[in-house]
Amino acid sequence: MRVFLVRHAHASWALPGTRDFDRPLDTRGRDEVRQLAAAMVVNGYEPDLVYCSTARRCEETLTLLLPQLGLSPVIERSDTLYAGSHERYLDLIRASHADSVRSIMIVGHNPMIEDTAQALLQDNSAAFAEALAGGFPTAGLLIVDCPRVEAGWRAGDAQFVALISPADT
Repeated sequence: MRVFLVRHAHASWALPGTRDFDRPLDTRGRDEVRQLAAAMVVNGYEPDLVYCSTARRCEETLTLLLPQLGLSPVIERSDTLYAGSHERYLDLIRASHADSVRSIMIVGHNPMIEDTAQALLQDNSAAFAEALAGGFPTAGLLIVDCPRVEAGWRAGDAQFVALISPADT
């Protein structure tokens, strides 16, 4: 199964009286989403199922991304992707294996996205270090392949495919 981990695009700073949860994307973030979409189209990256945090910046990232991809995947929104640990992200990956989904995308937040990437690549620390030496960029996309649950999948069994950063496109 292919897993796409997406960190939301760049967001504005919270204005006084605004919750962190409600921070919108800024101009840079909207540009990052366009760059990410173009890279996904060129590479043929198409998720079947999307889990998205309900935080505004994640919702906006997904809302801008999907039309540019020309896709209509199943979308599940989750409040726990905002404040939960990376274990919640891993739980969603495990659950998706059970549903025999070919590919999933999680649109979420740091540090959980980066912690999830580290857990998925824990048996290949060189790949993790090379891919994320500078941290997980906003609107960054990490692609890994995971063996099926039936094959005894565990987080560290993932194989690094690529990291796409808007800065690189």
